[in-house]
Amino acid sequence: MAYRRRQSNGANAIFGIVIALSYLLAVIMYLIFKVLSFGFDLITLYTSGYKLKSGNGFLKTYFDKGKYGEFRLYRLLVGKLGKSAVFTNLYLDNERTDQTEIDVVAITDKFVYVFEMKNYGGSIYGSEHDQYWTQFFTRFIKHKFYNPLRQNYAHTKAIENYLNVSDENLFPVVVFSNRSKLSKINISDKHTVIQLSDVKRMLRVTRKMIVNPMIDINAYKEKLILRSLMPDEVKLRHIEEVKALKEKQEYRT
Repeated sequence: MAYRRRQSNGANAIFGIVIALSYLLAVIMYLIFKVLSFGFDLITLYTSGYKLKSGNGFLKTYFDKGKYGEFRLYRLLVGKLGKSAVFTNLYLDNERTDQTEIDVVAITDKFVYVFEMKNYGGSIYGSEHDQYWTQFFTRFIKHKFYNPLRQNYAHTKAIENYLNVSDENLFPVVVFSNRSKLSKINISDKHTVIQLSDVKRMLRVTRKMIVNPMIDINAYKEKLILRSLMPDEVKLRHIEEVKALKEKQEYRT
């Protein structure tokens, strides 16, 4: 009996050591992954042209959830379309505020893609007719945010007016992070709401579409360059205008 007990204790000790080593290995692998991911982000932020076009350095981008999401979308698009075809942090004239900030714009010979990036996790609830959508984690943890379709509609109209581009050549897209769940969104086929992992497939599908007229890519690129890297006073004024608009909307509701 004592011999069996010693065998059992020895087996339990070995099992405990295996579990501890497995946990340690998992932690080491996670840290290695984070270090490599950090290094990849650091290098590509500069080599992709994001720093030059947005004016946002690495720390400002990496530790800001919204900017980091925009950077990841920008980097993905650059990988598919090239640096010269993708723009970020554009400031254009707007109806409700002096300026509107557009997250990311990409140009091909068929479409001007206007992206609104939401680096959100959790389950997303909303429809195209709702004024606000909801980011839902638990019954007690949820967050309301302005309907991104409406938000991106304003951006798309600003691009349409500034570039004088045909409505047929405009393609607005709302992108959520891969941490989100979009099964509770009720929208018609005319809208595009996808996760970051779906962007490449969306580009492949739209590339096959027949569109008339074709786009004067170089002319549009030259105009969009003029609206990137705007002075800080323009950005600050836009932030204050958005805050005032939100307060006005909350007061009405």
